[in-house]
Amino acid sequence: MSIVRPKSLKELALEHLRNSIVDGTLKMGQALSERGISEELGVSKSPVREALAQLHDEGLVIIEPQKSARVFSLSESEVAQICDFRQAIETAAFELALARNPDALAREMDQVVKDMAAAHKRGDMHEYLALDTLFHQLIFKHCGNDYLSASYSRFVGKIAALRTHLSNLPQHTQLSFKEHKMLAKAVRNGNMPEIRKLLVEHIDRTRQAYSIATKGSEQAAAF
Repeated sequence: MSIVRPKSLKELALEHLRNSIVDGTLKMGQALSERGISEELGVSKSPVREALAQLHDEGLVIIEPQKSARVFSLSESEVAQICDFRQAIETAAFELALARNPDALAREMDQVVKDMAAAHKRGDMHEYLALDTLFHQLIFKHCGNDYLSASYSRFVGKIAALRTHLSNLPQHTQLSFKEHKMLAKAVRNGNMPEIRKLLVEHIDRTRQAYSIATKGSEQAAAF
């Protein structure tokens, strides 16, 4: 019988903060107070400080000397770089996964798409977005390359937070879900050229959607 080690205070603070950033409870650019977080969680500042340092390494938190920490924010240029990174690394992982574990990849992607449909139908966006993240993580789960998986894992929180940020745009989620279904079908058919094409379109829409969202925010602030 295995013994489950209880989570440390740092791990609890880390999990709480990471989830709050990813699900949008803590907004992009929002200031973070060590004292406020420690009081909220009922822990000392030390584990909170350690958690913030790790989130800084993951790119989810910005820490500047003599200033409070804040949730990351992104320029259009940074989003474009994230999209470039995703296209390169997900395409490489897809090729390996199709060559090494095609049946398991197809089976698990089909199940995640079914779960996404159910979550969307009942209006559970939190669950839907978590499944969206899981869908892409499956590519790395089955690619059989620890270096690709580790590279993606380092930024998966930031990618998930960006996904949450864009989820309220009109029709964004509906279009995204359609693309996930098409990708799952292409995986079942072992059609790598189609996967490559769909993946480029899917990720490029993130780039375009963020540009639209940014311009909309700027226009709203002008009034």
